[in-house]
Amino acid sequence: MSRRLRRLQQGFSLIVVLMLLVVVTVLGVAAAQVSLVNERSARNDRDTELAFQAAEAALSDAESDVLGPNDSVRQRLCLFNHRDVTAFVAGCGGAGENQGLCAPGEPGTDPAWMTADFAADGPRSVAYGAFTGQTYAATARAPRYIVEAVRSRGTGQGDALQNASAQGPGYVFRVTAIGFGTREETQVVLQTNLYKPAASPGCPS
Repeated sequence: MSRRLRRLQQGFSLIVVLMLLVVVTVLGVAAAQVSLVNERSARNDRDTELAFQAAEAALSDAESDVLGPNDSVRQRLCLFNHRDVTAFVAGCGGAGENQGLCAPGEPGTDPAWMTADFAADGPRSVAYGAFTGQTYAATARAPRYIVEAVRSRGTGQGDALQNASAQGPGYVFRVTAIGFGTREETQVVLQTNLYKPAASPGCPS
């Protein structure tokens, strides 16, 4: 074999090796990026789950606040009366025991939960445990909630049919809760409606 042919073969082999190195490098970088994306996605999913659990905890706390049982020295069970919602404030801006209680909005206006202020230590929403004495043990920011009085002519019970004109308008209580993940920008909002057919023990009926 001539010297010139051997040089050509060596040059071709070098090109092939370099191309293989480039391909391996590209595959390695792509694999690393996929791994990082998967890790970030798993972290986001975990954070969202924490926020969801926090929002659920706030709904449970609000249920104790509205329906009881609640043995806290700050309990305000008597404020939740399906016939009398004078304790509920326009804009949810109440102070003291009226905190986070939102008066019914006018027809055609946005519901209170769409414009509510859930800022930490804000006066327009309730922090977890504020009126029940419960403690939020998670490391993330404590969840918060508001309670809206919503006009209702029915009983509020899904299994009870009743003519809308059978009685005067009453109220159900719509709770909107927000939970936070380890990162405050991770947020989950949940809602539930609570029907309280009778006053709590010791409260005016």
